[in-house]
Amino acid sequence: MNDLKTKTTKAAVLILIAGSVFQLINQPLPDDFEQPWKYRLICFGAELSNIFGYFTEKVGLLHRVNVTRFSYHMSVGAFNIRDQSDNISVHDEIIEHLSIRVYRPMSWNKAKNVNETLPTILFYHGGGYFVGSADTLEPVTYLMAKYTRYIVVYIDYRLIPEHRYPAAYHDSLQTAIYLIKNHAKYSIDLENLIIMGDSAGGNLATVIGQQLIAQNIIKPKLQVLIYPVLQFFDFTLPSYAQNLPKRILGSISADNFKNFIHYFTGVEVDDTIFLNGHTTAFQKESKLASYVDRNYLPKKYLSKFSQVISVNDTYGKYSELSEILLSSKVSPLLVDDLYLDRNTPVNTILLTAGIDMLRDDGFIYAARLKNLGKKIEHMHFENLFHGIFGLLHGPLQFTRAKYLVNNVAEHIKKIVNK
Repeated sequence: MNDLKTKTTKAAVLILIAGSVFQLINQPLPDDFEQPWKYRLICFGAELSNIFGYFTEKVGLLHRVNVTRFSYHMSVGAFNIRDQSDNISVHDEIIEHLSIRVYRPMSWNKAKNVNETLPTILFYHGGGYFVGSADTLEPVTYLMAKYTRYIVVYIDYRLIPEHRYPAAYHDSLQTAIYLIKNHAKYSIDLENLIIMGDSAGGNLATVIGQQLIAQNIIKPKLQVLIYPVLQFFDFTLPSYAQNLPKRILGSISADNFKNFIHYFTGVEVDDTIFLNGHTTAFQKESKLASYVDRNYLPKKYLSKFSQVISVNDTYGKYSELSEILLSSKVSPLLVDDLYLDRNTPVNTILLTAGIDMLRDDGFIYAARLKNLGKKIEHMHFENLFHGIFGLLHGPLQFTRAKYLVNNVAEHIKKIVNK
């Protein structure tokens, strides 16, 4: 019996590794995709990390999330990128149970450093709400401070699965409010406050921006959203159908997405989630559907994925789930035009990538803001992938990543200096 178990385990490992190798070699990419083999190697490494995490969890050694966190840290957060000649002061601080990291570009005039307030970027990290730290985001936050010469504040929040929703939302909002109330201590120029985030952090940045305005705390001058998560209503959008099967970066997959939903809400889901099985027929026909209307999308994205198949949550199996996911504090796109108009920062910079299941969230959001007459700069890169923005250093460095960070920094300065 034990011999059979051993053989079965070995066979399973071999099948998983063979599948990962096949994906590495066979993964189709656009002809003009830059550094394709580096991307494939990253995917392969992530797949191996997934396999290792699966088995460490099965034997009760480590939860797979901890394996992913370690791999992510070693891949992007373990490099010393600070340069004394950049003249940037960096310090960590604890606010209640949360950490912040403050990057302040210094003037060679010491008196000016004491008295001068600076435009300030409050930055929320991505990572699916379950990975990410000050160290893993530092390649981005440090460069943003260097390129803009503005203060950049990394804002920590509690991660899933240890802390389900609404922990990240509460942490993100309360820390932002603290920094705003104590702006003099941090030399923050409130007239030039910028909210920024990537992926899950882009979701938090959008939500926090809306809440700061709705609660009459402050209206940020600018929000900068890097391939943000904006809605959990429609998972049949073309970008989901097109890109989720690609297992972007070897980790953005259907199984991991279901795990994320479980970790975030505490509710386990099955494959019907990808057919919008978490919503009822009534919800599908409600005003919520108009907020993510696919007619906002470019026609080229609709042609191949025009036929939509969906199922309904007929028996209320996912009522608790939909109550969380369809809240505007989780899905900031699921608000009417009046709310969106009133509670969106003055300016928006939005970056989207073609190889990304979140691509269509961004296009719909951009179209709705434009229809409202809001100021938005939408930068779309068809042949770039979700996650590239942080791949700035070490063996995983992508040439295009530094260009993107610099380009976003220049756009920020242009808006602030108007």
